[in-house]
Amino acid sequence: MLRFSSVFLLISLLFSTVAAKTHKFVYNATWTLANPDGTKERPVISFNGSWPLPVININKGDSIELTLINGLGGDISTSLHFHGLFQEGSNHMDGPVGVTQCPIPPGQSFTYNFTVNQVGTYWYHSHSGSQYSDGLRGMLIVHDEEIESKYEWDHEIPLTLSDWYHAPSSELVKMQLTRYNPTGAEPIPQNSLFNDTKNVTVEVDYEKTYLFRIVNMGVMVSQYFFVEDHDLTVIEVDGVYTQPKKTSMVYLSVGQRMSVLLTTKAKKDVTKNFCIVHSFDDSMLDVVPPELQVTSVNYLSYDKSFPKPEPSKKFYDIDSYEPLDDFELKPISNKTALADPDHRIEVALHMDNLGDGLGLKPSNLWIQHKYICFAIW
Repeated sequence: MLRFSSVFLLISLLFSTVAAKTHKFVYNATWTLANPDGTKERPVISFNGSWPLPVININKGDSIELTLINGLGGDISTSLHFHGLFQEGSNHMDGPVGVTQCPIPPGQSFTYNFTVNQVGTYWYHSHSGSQYSDGLRGMLIVHDEEIESKYEWDHEIPLTLSDWYHAPSSELVKMQLTRYNPTGAEPIPQNSLFNDTKNVTVEVDYEKTYLFRIVNMGVMVSQYFFVEDHDLTVIEVDGVYTQPKKTSMVYLSVGQRMSVLLTTKAKKDVTKNFCIVHSFDDSMLDVVPPELQVTSVNYLSYDKSFPKPEPSKKFYDIDSYEPLDDFELKPISNKTALADPDHRIEVALHMDNLGDGLGLKPSNLWIQHKYICFAIW
């Protein structure tokens, strides 16, 4: 006879199996025209004729069955990668062309089918060359009531940051991999986007807590993010939920995801709306053209009758920014860290350019004893 605990476990497993859901999507990747920064219309990659691409929301334990049809025409291949998911047992669904899958040829399709056992904020994008700079990218959020119940918020808002280029991805690759770019410097973006557009108004209510799920789905440039006169409380980074950490500013590298709580003010304390600010880390740019808007402003709106806030000059003083150091965060799981290793081996790899920006010669590789470190326990 089964013990009660065994019966309970069996029932729990059966319930989990029943409760899990398979989310089926069929997306035809086709070209459409968009002008997200308001300065130049250009072709972007849509799903079923619509862009920006949809936010996918699922629960931990759910499965995704996503059929991607390559309707891009010509000789353009494509793929889809689910950024941050480990794909344990489903490595062939990971998406990098030439690594875990062949590219999807024009007119053909591929069905990505896998179960998600992670939680938090993720995103999906093409992993065929630099194609996601053409707009083939969107958010993927994996909910888990057990973890999310440890925090309190009233509303959830997905937010994306990205650099934006007027040239298509095929031209960006040529700009970087040319003999006239000997340092390998990345192309300079023409603009930055907030939720794939500019001048966004995020409407909020008084004395509420909002969860902002933020993804930097840019191509090259990290960004700072803050909200005028409001604190942010970080509770998740890259799919790892953390002990709450209050800060005034966060920094997101390309591909990084972060969830922050923002609690709004009481009505008696509000006489204006506020700026939402995101800014390029301009130290990553070889040159900063005078026409490039390094710092962009959007709006946190309590009351539509209030005028749009005027950005402060200090918002543009990037050298004074002091974002949260991610190393200060502690996972909510509170697991004990590994002990110091018994042996440590340090290896360095130095690569000399040929001088024409085209690559490396084997004779130009040499090893030192610093920089790259791995440890053996």
